[in-house]
Amino acid sequence: MNWQKPLASYVLRTQLQWREWQKWAHSLQTHTETFSPIPQTESVTVSVVQFNVTPVTSPPLWRDRVTQAFRQAKAQDAQIIVFGEDIALPLLGVLAGRVGASADQNPLPSWTPWLRALVNPVYQYWHRTMQVLARHFAITTVAGSAITKTHSKLFNQSVIFDANGWVIATQSKMHLFPLENDLGIIPGADLTPQVFAPWPLITVVCNDATYFETFRMAWRLGALLVAVPIVDPEPLYSEAKARRGTWARVQETPVAGLVGASTGNLFGMKLTGKAGIYLPISLTKDGSGILTETASAEGEEVVTAAIDLGCLRKFQQEFAYQDLTDHWLNALYSQ
Repeated sequence: MNWQKPLASYVLRTQLQWREWQKWAHSLQTHTETFSPIPQTESVTVSVVQFNVTPVTSPPLWRDRVTQAFRQAKAQDAQIIVFGEDIALPLLGVLAGRVGASADQNPLPSWTPWLRALVNPVYQYWHRTMQVLARHFAITTVAGSAITKTHSKLFNQSVIFDANGWVIATQSKMHLFPLENDLGIIPGADLTPQVFAPWPLITVVCNDATYFETFRMAWRLGALLVAVPIVDPEPLYSEAKARRGTWARVQETPVAGLVGASTGNLFGMKLTGKAGIYLPISLTKDGSGILTETASAEGEEVVTAAIDLGCLRKFQQEFAYQDLTDHWLNALYSQ
């Protein structure tokens, strides 16, 4: 196995077709499309992406769909775009038939022995692609998340690029699913302060939104917007279950929740979920707390809405703070 892992990494890098990728990136620079960032105002337009993460057999099949999501967002004058969790994993599909069984049939745990050798080539491809597209379309980009290896440790990490393609924040997932623990991924230590350039935006990853403390910390750091890339290994979508996440958090903590969702069939796991933008219920006309949301829990879609930051900031200032740790929670922790 020791010699097989470097070989698998080499084969993966070959299959990712970096020379072809460089031609693609160069073609974007010479393309007739020209974009510039939309000036910062008291309103921000956000696109959230529901993306199918079923493994692909060729990198362009993944990259072209990501590009199309950017193009749709820009056509709707979006200033921020948010993708879902684990959006880079479909690229492992290019190894179909070369590592164990076919990549689209192998359950994800069977990849555990190979992950440390394979995650960084995939992470680099995802990172560079999102960076190029953020710069080309001049849009602040929450690039979803991808597994990365740092000092021999695996993290599920989200990255934010500004409209010039510069990295302005990274955030590792803090609250892992049991499957992620089984894969050898370790949790991020804490919510890291993130550069507000130009928007008061913080990113957390999926299960982090299960805990009210995460959003309270983001609010204390000055966030008005909390982006949440998600993936839900739930074959039957449940609206009631989904509402326990970001929607519930923004009712407790007055921020806007921006959810990008990954769906599809990822290494034998059926994934469902909706991308959406959520606000405190009193800030939505119909009292639903849903500013916009994708129509179906499967497939691909980009939805867009404008958020009144001035109104949200005023709501924060007038919000009646409730200490969610009083009284029962303190008593429980002290026992």
